Amino acid sequence: VSLGSILIKSKVDFEQPGYTHKTDNPLSTPIFGHIGYKPCKNLAIGVNLTNPAGNSLVWGDNWAGATMIQNVSLKAFSIQPTISYKIGDVVSLGAGLMIDFGSFAQEKGLVAANAFNGLGTLAGGLSAMMPSLAPLPGMIQSFNNQVPVAIELEGSSKVAYGFNVGALINITPKLTFGVNYRSKVKISVEGGEAELDYANDNAEAVINAIKTFDTTPLQGLEAAGAIPAGTVATLKGTQAQLTQLGVMDNSTFDASMPIPSILSFGLTYQPNEAWTLTGEAQITGWSAYDKLDITFKTAMGEIVQSSVKDYKNTVAVRLGAEWIITDFITARAGAYMDTPPVQMDNYNPETPSADTYGVTAGATLNPTKFLAVDLAVGYLRGAKTTGSYDGGKFVADYTKSAIMPSLGLRFKF
Repeated sequence: VSLGSILIKSKVDFEQPGYTHKTDNPLSTPIFGHIGYKPCKNLAIGVNLTNPAGNSLVWGDNWAGATMIQNVSLKAFSIQPTISYKIGDVVSLGAGLMIDFGSFAQEKGLVAANAFNGLGTLAGGLSAMMPSLAPLPGMIQSFNNQVPVAIELEGSSKVAYGFNVGALINITPKLTFGVNYRSKVKISVEGGEAELDYANDNAEAVINAIKTFDTTPLQGLEAAGAIPAGTVATLKGTQAQLTQLGVMDNSTFDASMPIPSILSFGLTYQPNEAWTLTGEAQITGWSAYDKLDITFKTAMGEIVQSSVKDYKNTVAVRLGAEWIITDFITARAGAYMDTPPVQMDNYNPETPSADTYGVTAGATLNPTKFLAVDLAVGYLRGAKTTGSYDGGKFVADYTKSAIMPSLGLRFKF
C-alpha cells in the first residue's frame, strides 16, 4: 500500500514592451495512492489513484490578457484497477481499466477594461441635449482600468472510461524493457453553472443602461454631422453583444476536453545490486485537443463559445539513477525534458507552454521492514517563449517555473 502527495508551487512570468506581470498561483496538491496484491507467484492485481492532468493559474482580474483568462482550475482524477501476469521468467503482461472524473472552474473577462471610455466621452458631449446621459461619464470612470464584467464557470465532469495495457521484458538479468499505453479519455461537464461578475454596481448599471438605450435620437444627430458617422451602428452592435452576454448570467453550460493518450517506452539497467539506471521516452497525444466548445443553455437558446486549441503531440525524455547506499537509505536523482503542445501562433495564456527542463532528487528511508518513506523534490523551468494569439494581436514572452516537493509512504504486509 502506498500513498502520498506532491506540493506544486508554480508561476508564469509575462512580458510585453513596457508591461510585465506574473501569476499568483495557489499551491497545488496532486495525490497518489496504490494498493497491490499477489494472490500467487505469477499474478498481481492492483488499484491506482492519480491526478493525471491538472492546471491551476491565477492571472488576476485586470491584467492585460483578462478577456482571454483571469483564473483557471482543472482537476482530473483517475482510478485504475489493473491486473498483470508473468509468463515464465522473461515477459510480463498487464491491462486495466481507467475510471476518470474531475472538476473545472474558469473566470475570464467578457468586456475589456476601458472599453466604455469612448461611450463616456460621447455621453459627456451629449449631456447638454440629453440630460439622462449626464451621470454616465462619472459612472464609467468609477471602474476605469477594470474589466467591467467577467463570467465565472464551474462544474464537475461525468465519469469517463479508458484502458491501459503494458508489457515488461527481461532482456537479460540486468536489462529490462517496458512499454505502456494509456488511452485517451474524454471528460465532459454537463450542467455546469455560469455567473456574471461585475466590477462594481456602476459597471452593472452602465451595461444595463447601454442595453436599453434608445438610439433613435442619435440617428438625426449622426445625419446632421453632430456625432461621428457610424456611431449608431457601433452602439447597436455593442447593445446586441451585451444583451447576449447578459442572458449567460445564471445559465448552465456543457463542455468537454480530452485527457490525452500516453505511449511510454522505458529501459532499466542494473550494473550491480546497488545501482539502477533508467531511461524513458514518452509520447503524449495532445493532438486530440483541437478545440474547446462551451455551450451555454440560456433563455435565448444555446450560445456556443468556441476557442481553437490545435495542440500537437509532445515528446518527453527522462533519465534517472538509484543508489542503494544501505538497507536504511536509497538515493535517487534524475533529469527530464518535455516539448510543448501549444502552437506558438495560437498561444493562449490559459495554458502557457514551453520547452521544459527539470531536475529531481530524492531518497527512500526504511525505518522498518514494513515501512518505507519516500522524499523527493523537483524543479522545472520552461525556456522563455514568445507566443501570439488572436491573429498576432497579443504577442508576449512567457517564462514558467515550478518547485515540487513530495512525500510518500509505503507499507508492506
